[in-house]
Amino acid sequence: MPLPSPHPRQLDYYLLAADDSARPEAVVVEDMVLRDDGTAIGIDNVTWTATERSWRCTPALSRDLRADELVRARVRAVDGDAAQAALRLLGGDALPDEPWLRARFGDFLPLPSAPLLRLGPAQAPPGFRDRHVYRILFAGELDRHGLQCLRLWWRLEPVEPAEDPSGRLVGRAHREVDGHELSWELRRVGPGLGWAVDLTACLRDGPAAAVPALLRDLRQLARAHGLIPVTVERLG
Repeated sequence: MPLPSPHPRQLDYYLLAADDSARPEAVVVEDMVLRDDGTAIGIDNVTWTATERSWRCTPALSRDLRADELVRARVRAVDGDAAQAALRLLGGDALPDEPWLRARFGDFLPLPSAPLLRLGPAQAPPGFRDRHVYRILFAGELDRHGLQCLRLWWRLEPVEPAEDPSGRLVGRAHREVDGHELSWELRRVGPGLGWAVDLTACLRDGPAAAVPALLRDLRQLARAHGLIPVTVERLG
């Protein structure tokens, strides 16, 4: 088994193609700015292009990746190694380390803050001190392979049709961490509007660091299979 990298990369990397071809014209680096509970405030961004040959803060591009279908069709989520290879292909130097990239962040893309929309009962179930519900919203589409991978990785259990007449709910999963009961659902958010993961955290006493950690894990695995995270919000 290979040794882990001493400085694992935590930022999100994308390649932006010039057209429908697979050849990239830009390397995009993003970081979702989060509160302590894992909900999102905004998105930081720097982009390297072959034409400018430098790293620039481009918050408008982060917005377009999520709002413009034509731009999104040209974007592919990658890891740091693939970003490094693309940067070399475009004539750039080595991919900078993440502290250097973070230092180039400037004006970030603020995410709208909506009033709390409560899903489910307000009170926690018996035996728990609190109940929180979070939604990770994604743009883009899952192909059959990506959907099957998420079903397997998350061990999603199918949902009876009577529970989901709209047919948008793909499945549910459950995990217990540090005594907290964590469950999540993968669902389509309307035709062509994207996807969402809804996480319900029933909390007992003690630290709840498992919640933001799981929100990140869910976000990153969905991103690795073709979805672009839009925001993480609290629903209850």
